[in-house]
Amino acid sequence: MGNMRIFMSTFLGILIALLLLFQNLALASTPVQVTSSSANQGRPDISGNTIVWKDLRAGNWDIYRYNISSGSEAIVADTPAYQNLPVTSGLVVVWQDNRAGDNDLYMKDLVLGLEQPLVTGPGNQGLPSISGTHVAYVDDSSGSNDIYVIDLATRTSQPVCTDPASQWQPRISNSRVVWQDNRNGKWDIYMNDIDDPIPNGEPLVAGPGEHMVSDISGNRVVWQEHADGQYDIYMKAIGGAELPLTSDTAYQSSPRISGDLVVWEDYRNGNWDIFMLDLTSGKESPLATGPSNQARPALDRETVVWEQDNAAGDYNIWMIAVPDITPPAISGLNPAADSTGVCPSPTISATLSDNRTGLDPGSVVLLFDGMDVTGDASLTDTAITYQPGVVADGDHTVSLTAADYAGNIITREWQFQTSRPELTIPWRTAFWGSYGDYTSGILSVNFTLKNSATGTTAVGVQALVSPASSGVMAVGLPSDPVDIDTGEQALVLVRYLIPPGVTGFTTTVYIGCSDTCGGQY
Repeated sequence: MGNMRIFMSTFLGILIALLLLFQNLALASTPVQVTSSSANQGRPDISGNTIVWKDLRAGNWDIYRYNISSGSEAIVADTPAYQNLPVTSGLVVVWQDNRAGDNDLYMKDLVLGLEQPLVTGPGNQGLPSISGTHVAYVDDSSGSNDIYVIDLATRTSQPVCTDPASQWQPRISNSRVVWQDNRNGKWDIYMNDIDDPIPNGEPLVAGPGEHMVSDISGNRVVWQEHADGQYDIYMKAIGGAELPLTSDTAYQSSPRISGDLVVWEDYRNGNWDIFMLDLTSGKESPLATGPSNQARPALDRETVVWEQDNAAGDYNIWMIAVPDITPPAISGLNPAADSTGVCPSPTISATLSDNRTGLDPGSVVLLFDGMDVTGDASLTDTAITYQPGVVADGDHTVSLTAADYAGNIITREWQFQTSRPELTIPWRTAFWGSYGDYTSGILSVNFTLKNSATGTTAVGVQALVSPASSGVMAVGLPSDPVDIDTGEQALVLVRYLIPPGVTGFTTTVYIGCSDTCGGQY
């Protein structure tokens, strides 16, 4: 059997147009100013090519957006009312809007150019967070701040937490929502899953101290924690332990996370700067520093945006790309590398993941025994599966290649060996079970069944007996089916009725079984 091999390299070719954005950004190692208006811009958010922010250039807060790929800027909403806290999925923008006298949620479809109210009614609705087609928000129509989620596809809202205490600052990633909650008399972090909700959620981070301003990406949650007189940044993988991410004696606040990248505001230099931590490498570094203040970071994959004040005291929007140099991961190999005794109709599969820019599905190539079978495989965002049908016994090789949108590529190759069950009857023993059997002509025969295959279990082995010669009849059925591991054996007892005067006879025993994939033998 060959040894498993892992190859990692950097993809040097030119990917499709969708990838050009990520390649260009990966080269941008210095901050880039997005807006230059003398008025204030703040509260940026980003998804893919789209950056959104609130803008004061018209004398009141409006919503603007910027397309990174084209370099173009456009107005999203500019009514005389107050628009604030925009978020974007790249396809839509959602914001908090007080044109009706209280705060409601509005949205704009960037493809259709259509603006419309999203959540209105009694009380205030605000602090939106978006993931895909779901928007989490705060609603105080009950008299306290509650958390809801609305589905943009169906326009239906569902409660996430309506505990009488106050809930604040929701963030959503896929179906999970986190928020800060003071039902215990202080701020803790709670979580709920809208696909499998628990009434009012469950505590994710509690205990001494204040836990605030959380964010979530996949199964990782970050937050700022007040202990020992200062705020530090912590992280927890759902189901895991709490981990401190910062330890500097200055204040760190407003953490955001995307994939393996965490950013936050940091006061260690005497003003607010943006720092980052790469969770893959464990390296912490300054991202945006200087004599001015850099604040309110947001990020999507490798692109970080923030608001930064200038010499005149106004805030503009800036961005920077953090190069992604880590290739995707290939794990969960099936059949396992160097495994033997694999059934001859195996399922070939692997799990695919990427820590930041995301897996490029167009880059995935699957080879089986040197043949490209990618087109016959089933590929999702997280896995690939291929059914080759029945293959020959012996050694087989799988090679899987994948790249992320930053152009990092990985190839993983592994081998396995297939074999079928090999059943034989090396021995048989005839005997009279008792004196009564002897006088009645009942002869017992033990057939020894052996699986001589290499590494393959014979499943559900059963013997079937055909009619014997000389009028001999089988009167006792073989025992129940058994599994016989490789190199092991089992006994099957068959009883025959021998007519008087018969001194010998012939009989045929058929042996049937299955392999571990259900193939019949």
